[in-house]
Amino acid sequence: MSMPTGLRVQLASFNANQMFDGTGVPDMREWLVPTVNESRRSGYMTTDEGRELTAMSLGPREAPDIYAVAFQEFAPLHKALSGTVSQARTQADLAIRRSVRHHQSIVRDDKMYDPLELGGGPENYAKIADINHAGLVLFVYARERAPQRAHGTQISAAHRVKEVRASFVGTGLGMVMGNKGAVGARVVLASAVPGGRDEVLTFVGAHLAAHDHNVARRNAEWRSICERMVFDLMSVQLLPVLQEPPSLAGDDGDEKHGGNGYGNGDGNGHGGGRGVHVASVPTMRGCAPEMQSNADAADDNEYSLYDTHHLFVMGDLNYRVATGVDGVSPRGQRTVPGKYPPITKSDVHEVARSFQSDRWASLVPYDQLLLERYAPTPRTLHGLHVPDMAQYGIPPTYKYKARGEMEQLSKKRLPGWPDRLLWGTSDASYAASGTLRCELYRSLMRYTSSDHKPITAIVQLPHHLHPLSDFLPVPYALHPNWRTWRLVGVVLDRLVGYAWSCLLLLGHGHLYVAVAELLLLTTVGWYYVQGRW
Repeated sequence: MSMPTGLRVQLASFNANQMFDGTGVPDMREWLVPTVNESRRSGYMTTDEGRELTAMSLGPREAPDIYAVAFQEFAPLHKALSGTVSQARTQADLAIRRSVRHHQSIVRDDKMYDPLELGGGPENYAKIADINHAGLVLFVYARERAPQRAHGTQISAAHRVKEVRASFVGTGLGMVMGNKGAVGARVVLASAVPGGRDEVLTFVGAHLAAHDHNVARRNAEWRSICERMVFDLMSVQLLPVLQEPPSLAGDDGDEKHGGNGYGNGDGNGHGGGRGVHVASVPTMRGCAPEMQSNADAADDNEYSLYDTHHLFVMGDLNYRVATGVDGVSPRGQRTVPGKYPPITKSDVHEVARSFQSDRWASLVPYDQLLLERYAPTPRTLHGLHVPDMAQYGIPPTYKYKARGEMEQLSKKRLPGWPDRLLWGTSDASYAASGTLRCELYRSLMRYTSSDHKPITAIVQLPHHLHPLSDFLPVPYALHPNWRTWRLVGVVLDRLVGYAWSCLLLLGHGHLYVAVAELLLLTTVGWYYVQGRW
């Protein structure tokens, strides 16, 4: 008998280069359903090799249970800072839902849905988080259908959601403004087994400081995110209204799910130490009766992004390829001195432009993220697994000529992998490997609207939380004045955003025209005041 599998989480990140400006939304299917147009040599086939699909068989790739989609530079900066991107967010949300709705028919060679009795048909995802701060946007969706291979025996990911909290941090100008920073969602899931412990997933979309030389600044911004991204009681989000899930096989009410039910929410949701009680949000949402009966008042604890069992960080982290320094092992292992001698900028340009995967691999040991993450004392992204770009054959994700040819790299900047998807787990069952199983890691080269390429990955969670699991170790304590920093940042964002928007309005969309007009008006006013007019 095969072991039950856990939820599958798809992560996706894209520095959109301000493309959501009201002029249209790009097609996201190949990004969010990465099996589209894949060849059998890709290692991620549309159909299992040698297996013919029939009308009564399951497709080769099931839709993920959770989607987390992060954008950076989502909209023009003046709109982002002034907080006027709600319409663009709505358009992006609809585009994402349209892209993933027909997942089953897209991944099947015959373009049919799986049999209805086996859980076939279009997909429905409940949006459980929608967080925006300046140019950063994070959407999190939970599938309303249970895993097909557990059809009739488990409830869906959406029906397991008990609580969602949202937070954001600005680390841009003055280390407070929103031109850089992070947004996050903390999701509490009921256990997949009766009486099991609640499971916490935290998703973070980040955009750190640019430019090759700003490594220390990026590290400092990560520290600020750890110190100031706080999930408190005021950050609790309303949950979507769902239909009741279908009855489970052999479900006879309280006899099966009585008592603690799915996730007891009585303090056993976590282990000792920092693993304090996580309760359900008191909201009516059409969830299973056994989950409603266990709903407690939301707790008033303040959680950091590391107060979680599974942490996912995605975004434009801006760590580039380092030159003039020794490299490190792509997997953080100790190496013989001199194994990775320093390289020059011309070496990086030459290798990247070859577009040969074996040559890309030679740049990976010089990845700034690896150098900082696997330093003797880690300086950034503490405790997170850094996927090996060489292992997955990922070409540089930056910097390309926006709206140019698919593989047209810019001559002005060093290519590299600033766009990353990272994850960490505290689940005790992964103590040996130290990381979750990664099913896929892919960048999408055909997207040319930005100077970055979108990336996506699918990772698999354990079926249920190991009894000995605690939260992840916290690298930095919460800042006592995090609320003040947040308020100052938001006020500055709005002031700059509104002023910028007014200038663009005055200049008919051109900032330099507005500046010229202001100078002219100032000069005329000065002459008038002096009585020289």
